[in-house]
Amino acid sequence: MQRFVEAVHEVPHVNHDLLASIVQQNLLPGRFKESIAGKPPNTMEDLLMRSQKYIRIEESNAYDPSYSVKRKGQEEEKEPKKKEERKHLPLSGFTLYTLLNAPRGRF
Repeated sequence: MQRFVEAVHEVPHVNHDLLASIVQQNLLPGRFKESIAGKPPNTMEDLLMRSQKYIRIEESNAYDPSYSVKRKGQEEEKEPKKKEERKHLPLSGFTLYTLLNAPRGRF
């Protein structure tokens, strides 16, 4: 986030609405992105303060082993069982077979 702010200061006369949309598009899904989408920041300073707040929250939760990062609807996907995997595979790739001209014993 700090690199983004430094890059913004290098460009003169930047529209804050444009910056907010660029930040929102490039954020990973999570609470911070939801916060920015729900209430866009008015200034770059507001954006920076809010990002620092969420950084502190994430860092404090990273040191707390009892904290679970899972939220409702974000459960890990279970790997399909082998039996379920086989269910969807076709039994044979051919629909029509050519008849043999010779008896089976010759092969």
